[in-house]
Amino acid sequence: KAVVSTQSGHYGRGFLPSGEDMASLRLLKDEHDELCTAEQFAFMLANIPRIEPRLQAMVFKKKFFEEAKEIKPDLTYVIAACEELKTSEKFGKCLELILLIGNYMNSGSRNAESYGFKLNFLTKLQNTKAHDNRSNMLHFLANLLENRYPQWVNFKDDLRNLEKARRVSDDQLSKQLRGMKKSLTNLKKELEFHKNPESIDDRFGTEMNAFLEYANDEYEKLEATYTNMGKCVAEIITFYGEDPKKTNAEEFFSDIVTFCNDFETARVENAKMKEAKKREEKQKELKEKEKRRKEQKEKERKDFIIDQQGEGEGVLDDLMDALKTGQAYNRDNRRQKPRQTRDGGKKDRNLSRGRSQTGHSQSPRKKKKVPTATLR
Repeated sequence: KAVVSTQSGHYGRGFLPSGEDMASLRLLKDEHDELCTAEQFAFMLANIPRIEPRLQAMVFKKKFFEEAKEIKPDLTYVIAACEELKTSEKFGKCLELILLIGNYMNSGSRNAESYGFKLNFLTKLQNTKAHDNRSNMLHFLANLLENRYPQWVNFKDDLRNLEKARRVSDDQLSKQLRGMKKSLTNLKKELEFHKNPESIDDRFGTEMNAFLEYANDEYEKLEATYTNMGKCVAEIITFYGEDPKKTNAEEFFSDIVTFCNDFETARVENAKMKEAKKREEKQKELKEKEKRRKEQKEKERKDFIIDQQGEGEGVLDDLMDALKTGQAYNRDNRRQKPRQTRDGGKKDRNLSRGRSQTGHSQSPRKKKKVPTATLR
């Protein structure tokens, strides 16, 4: 059983001989053995009844399964995203908080005490800058949710199918379904020519009738799901105060996805700014600590100098007083006190002076008598 791909089926249709060539090839029946391989293949194709519609039907059969496989998930993503947006309490509370902040900022203006806002306003929150121009309203919102309402900060987790739903094109889905319906109608008409096949081996009619029955059922399911998807989209757009006739699903989902992504980016930036602030404060603390250490060291050095100067000035004052009173010239005051011996007694300075360098005492010298002359 040969399997015809969508690509090969298109190529086969493109290389089919024209109608006139087909008629000419059928006339070569008696000369079949004398034809080359390519001519024999063309002769075989020319003798297949309704070869071009057959190939077209085979291409559609292959394409139908491929398109149905693509369409089903897309329809499911959109319907699931609509349900998530309708039931997410976290996302709803976040929008209420944005409205509250907006009314506070617009107090005193004509936009104060608003009951709602357009969803495309969510994509413009980052344009509202703080006074330092380093942060915006999204940063403020992220900080507020994380610090005061942490139970709402992960609202994006409730909207898991939103990103996939944004990529679904309603126009493309509608175009694919219309193409399916048209091809099914053409196949049904073509099978009218194959109720009585010329050859018993020709199973085209049998195979395609079974496919047509299955394809009709699948198409009806897809069409019903598509209709339900359109209804869900219109309801959710209306639920959020928009006009379904002016707002399509792609724009609606894209605005919310953009807001969610911008919000998560703001959270990451807040964390980075917080870490940078901690590092800055730590560095500042270290600098202050080093500054205090140096100041303390300098203070201790100055105190030491002052103490030294105080001692020097005290000695100088005593010396000046001694000079003024004359005590500096008094020998008695300058005499050293006798040193005490080991046994507590006092040595006589005369004895100490009488000792020789060897440590022995010298005996007193005797005066020699000088003979005196007698004058007569």
